[in-house]
Amino acid sequence: MKSIKKPIVIVGAGFGGLTVASSLKRLNPSLPILVVDSEEKFIFKPLMYEVLSEELSMWETAPEFSNIFSNLGITFLRNSLTKIRFDEKVLEFCDELIISYELVILCTGSVSNSFSVKGVDENCYFFNNLNDLKKLKSFLQKFQNYTTKKNLFVIGAGPSGVEIACKINDIYKNKFVISIVEKSNEILGRNKIFNREEAEKALERRKIKVILNSTVQQISDQKIRILDDSEIKDLDQDVVIWTAGVKPNLSYINEQVTQKDGRIQVNEKLQIENYINSFAIGDIAIIKGMEDLPVTAQIAMQQGNHLAKNIELLFQEKDLLPFDFEDNGEMISLGIGEASISALGVTLSGKLAFEARRLIYASKMPDIIKSLKSTASWLFQKKSTINNLINKKP
Repeated sequence: MKSIKKPIVIVGAGFGGLTVASSLKRLNPSLPILVVDSEEKFIFKPLMYEVLSEELSMWETAPEFSNIFSNLGITFLRNSLTKIRFDEKVLEFCDELIISYELVILCTGSVSNSFSVKGVDENCYFFNNLNDLKKLKSFLQKFQNYTTKKNLFVIGAGPSGVEIACKINDIYKNKFVISIVEKSNEILGRNKIFNREEAEKALERRKIKVILNSTVQQISDQKIRILDDSEIKDLDQDVVIWTAGVKPNLSYINEQVTQKDGRIQVNEKLQIENYINSFAIGDIAIIKGMEDLPVTAQIAMQQGNHLAKNIELLFQEKDLLPFDFEDNGEMISLGIGEASISALGVTLSGKLAFEARRLIYASKMPDIIKSLKSTASWLFQKKSTINNLINKKP
């Protein structure tokens, strides 16, 4: 095997970065690996909704990177990438830190996309990271003692919009009139039909209004302006949560790299064009010939595993293999204690689906100790609930 003197640097420790780092270390424990991320904690985004509803605690879904990577024998550095000099194989970070690399893997994920709609950044809450979660939860708690219902709008009827609308309805019963605004003619347009149908039922049961074929024109501190069937409408709002989309986090990329639809274009082996020692995966990457792949954690993790194998092949001076996505299905939370699953030919909804989803996600947590503690905590709660029901006097 070819020996290397400089580290493999992985920039971004989301699902893709964490997966490729742990897989590489498992395949070749002697490899020098450095992971850099601007945050101190991993964000298990699919379970952020359960933290909002306090079905889960923060410690169960946000382990610290220092603990994760020290357990794996990988070096972690908290810093922000500002520039890449691909020809020189050099990374520039904040505080004038410069790092040379043997290989670089970019997986810096996404940030919220306001699509330049006036007033979004100033007047909306987001739900894309832990800071967003804390701000939204703190703000919503102010409405606990209100006797009149407030108007809450969720912009975007993708998974995030549907999940957060159902959770907020169940947490703050009768505190909000909730409406979802969606520019297309259906909710969950890119999701499985079964999950879409279950989500429609969940929204209907909760009397959550869905405003389809509508685009947001402007948001002020009291109004939301939408274009609905060629008609402009100004609606009163007390809370607006923006889940209408994300964009790749690529502030450090310049014209050296080919981009398509705002993402770094890579070949089927996940290499950046013209730079065989540079790779990109996850939300920031778009694979030539596979442009229709959605932006999901499942794909980022599969790319991470595949890339680790390809890097091992690269060091063995063997041909790299093309990435092939395997659709393992999807899961969506639909309120407190409810979910919908459509995976590998199996469909499941309701409380059983919620419990299955919880266990599946627990198994994918990067910190195995916290994963086991979280699962044990959940099982203890289930047992306590059952015992209370059994012992409850008529």
